[in-house]
Amino acid sequence: MPKRYSELVAFGPELCAEARRAGRGINESYLVVHRVLSEVFSEDLSKIPETNIKRHLSARLQDQLKIRE
Repeated sequence: MPKRYSELVAFGPELCAEARRAGRGINESYLVVHRVLSEVFSEDLSKIPETNIKRHLSARLQDQLKIRE
């Protein structure tokens, strides 16, 4: 399981860039990514599909961005 946590954290910079492309500032991008990763870490990681981790995180990020509009 520790590999899974580091794998999720490694997507952080990509998620921040995605939030920036959505028009968010640097600080807000980091805040939203932190929120997404915090929520994911509190869940059962075995439920996240192994092949769709990035897509899953991206969808969660988009949901958070919509909430913050």
